[in-house]
Amino acid sequence: MSDKLRVAVITEPTAWHLGALIDALHNDEVGEVAVGDVTGGTFDEVSEGSAGKVTATYTDLDALYRDFKPQVALVTMEPWRMPPVITQALDAGAHVFHEKPGYVDIDDYRAIYRLAKSRNLHLSIAYISRAYPIVQEARRLIAEGFLGDLLSFQAWFVADQERTIQNPAARPQYDVAAGGWFFSKELGGGGHLTILGCHYLDLIRHIAGSDFKSVSAFCRNVGGEAITVEDAAVVNLEFQNGMVGNLNSGYYTSSAEYGSSRHNGLIIWGRDGWLKFNPNGEANQEPMQWASYSGSQASAPLKSWTFDKAGALNNPYRVLTGEFFRACLDEGPPPIEPEAGMWVNEVTTAAYASSDSGQMLAVSIPEV
Repeated sequence: MSDKLRVAVITEPTAWHLGALIDALHNDEVGEVAVGDVTGGTFDEVSEGSAGKVTATYTDLDALYRDFKPQVALVTMEPWRMPPVITQALDAGAHVFHEKPGYVDIDDYRAIYRLAKSRNLHLSIAYISRAYPIVQEARRLIAEGFLGDLLSFQAWFVADQERTIQNPAARPQYDVAAGGWFFSKELGGGGHLTILGCHYLDLIRHIAGSDFKSVSAFCRNVGGEAITVEDAAVVNLEFQNGMVGNLNSGYYTSSAEYGSSRHNGLIIWGRDGWLKFNPNGEANQEPMQWASYSGSQASAPLKSWTFDKAGALNNPYRVLTGEFFRACLDEGPPPIEPEAGMWVNEVTTAAYASSDSGQMLAVSIPEV
């Protein structure tokens, strides 16, 4: 296999985090790049930011797969449009890295998951939190048993309430009355839990090393704006390892406060210790605090570690996509396995159903 990948960027002008996917093209594993956009509206942006790697543009995706033959597809579009586009990429034999959530109807994503597994293709959702060093260190501490059996957790991911404002909306994507998708149940699939809380659902499952078992939730519009998705979600979770806890996921604070990263966090209690950190703590040097009363740790149980991004040589999104590209070259495992996206999408769907029904619901992923 060549040490350079042929990569397709499939997108549109109203897509989310296109800039991050463009930056991912700077990874050394990326060779020639084609851009697929039925509107043609993103061709210049992707070409100008691709380090000269774009060699072709297409408004016809059938022609892109026929002529360019990409090995990898990077997909970011409005969620309601994504399932057939992801399916087309997998049918063409391309590995897929896509922005969340990738669906509106969960049955569409179940079909995508089954297809990727049946074709032995990588399917990764852009859960960027996995690439943060502070998160990787938290996972290591838990995996090596410093906390012992995990008992409970609390997590909170709070973003700015200002972006929900509809009159006027800050961005076209936010304007529900004008057809914007971001706060539309029909076009986006869900609100804060779907777009942002998903990162922490994946993070908790990833660092705990256990799958979801059941969920109950309140998903509400507490701010009163004319949006058709929740701006607040309080989600109670049970894991297969017995751990229980909750995630508060919502638009509650100002944009300045959201930018400070002060309103994000996770604490996990185990039989032999505890761990508290802010997944975005590297931005403001907020320390990870942890304690272990096991073995030699008992003589100095409390620790406080600071992660400082000053002088960083790379950004987490580029690191994560670099690992994905190397997996596509058979140089290691993908940073995010297909099961990760399926579990998060299933538990999110179940949380909404629980909120509507008032019942606790079991969570599982499709058999393949």
